[in-house]
Amino acid sequence: MKLSIIIPAYNEEKSIRSIIERTLKAREGIIHDTPVKSVEVIVVNDGSRDSTGRIAQGYGGITVVSYDKNKGYGAAIKEGFKKATGDLLSFLDADGTCEPAFFTDLINALVKNNADIAIGSRLGAGTRMPMIRRVGNRIYAAIINYFEDAGITDCASGMRVLRREALDKLYPLPDGLHFTPMMSCKALMSAESKIIEIPMEYKERVGKSKLSVIKDGRKFLRVILDTAMFYNPLKFFMTIGVFFMIIAAAYSIHPVVYYMINHRIEETFIYRLITIAMLTTAGVNFMIFALVADNLVSLLNNRPSFYEKTNNRLVRNILYPRSLLRAGFFMIAGAMLINMKTIGEYVTTGRIYVHWVYVLAGALLVLLGIEIASYALLQKILFTYKANRDYSAGDERRT
Repeated sequence: MKLSIIIPAYNEEKSIRSIIERTLKAREGIIHDTPVKSVEVIVVNDGSRDSTGRIAQGYGGITVVSYDKNKGYGAAIKEGFKKATGDLLSFLDADGTCEPAFFTDLINALVKNNADIAIGSRLGAGTRMPMIRRVGNRIYAAIINYFEDAGITDCASGMRVLRREALDKLYPLPDGLHFTPMMSCKALMSAESKIIEIPMEYKERVGKSKLSVIKDGRKFLRVILDTAMFYNPLKFFMTIGVFFMIIAAAYSIHPVVYYMINHRIEETFIYRLITIAMLTTAGVNFMIFALVADNLVSLLNNRPSFYEKTNNRLVRNILYPRSLLRAGFFMIAGAMLINMKTIGEYVTTGRIYVHWVYVLAGALLVLLGIEIASYALLQKILFTYKANRDYSAGDERRT
């Protein structure tokens, strides 16, 4: 087994000498204490404008790749992967924050747990990470764990080991500093790679950080949410839908209580009730979209959808296309029923004299009925397509 260590470096003249020497020194311990039999070190000088490249070129026993122009942290690591010949691929930052000897623990944890990726968590006791970055990383980890329940603490760690064959499951990956959170998210949410995490020592960096808390923080968050939206759209959009429904319910308390006490709705409630209708429609729309997206992703990734996985008979009955189609038609019929007088007035006189709340309630029921019936028809199309596809696949296996 061979290990390739990639060191991406951009303007790290103050720390590059130390990190190279510590990495070369760590090779003996890695070979002695892990299944690894040989170690190669690759420094990727990512368009540095200082003497980083010249210093790295002065060391023997390593490979140095240099660009004239900065391409980005992720691009440098990916270039290192291309040059690497190891069965295990690894990388660590060139800023002196990570200890190369820790690769021994990562490799042993990877092998022992038969994992695809082993990450060193920088958020253990005694970490020297600045407070604002610690808070940010904990927030990112909390979001990932909400969508995947993975128990991860540091999705953006710059020290990790992975098996070469895991790359095909992880690519494509971005070129910037959001390379590491994207790798973590794809590994966790795709369920195609096993990822483990162990705490490591994290020192204060040498020199000025290249990370912008605001700019790169937004990229990290976007990467996490984009990945969650693709791999777990049910939870992503259902969360938004439920949020809208909760607001609508809370906003409804006052008019409902007022009506129960006074048996009437005041004209001043019109704006509140329109808002409630809008929030309810948006909430149902997002919830329906969550179910549609979940079905589409299940087809794309060839894995069971929520409907197929649930063992709850009531839920399956409710989400069955025919049941939803009936529910949609009943809502539309209910809207027509409560507005019979409204329709009669308009047909006979061209005017409407009934209270506006009936029209508003009817409009809401019609919109919800159309949404639910439309989803039912789309669900039926998806079910039919999947059944035909599965039958064709089974027919090919039989022949």
